[in-house]
Amino acid sequence: MARLNVYLPDELAAEAKEAGLNLSAVTQEAVRLCLAQRSTDAWLATVTTLSSVTRVPHARGMDALDAAREEASTHHG
Repeated sequence: MARLNVYLPDELAAEAKEAGLNLSAVTQEAVRLCLAQRSTDAWLATVTTLSSVTRVPHARGMDALDAAREEASTHHG
């Protein structure tokens, strides 16, 4: 596992310590969430804008969402 330095303002570090937070776990989760968000944003950028007359069946939309969620969880979780 890689070791990294993370810098926090003194007050934030003190609050985290007082709360007993595991900063390693918090940092890992934050990085995972950030990567998942970027992955979702990239996917959304590739989706063609639909005109107002184009209709997509609800089931097809749900299938696309399920596929995107499944893809994100396998890459970042």
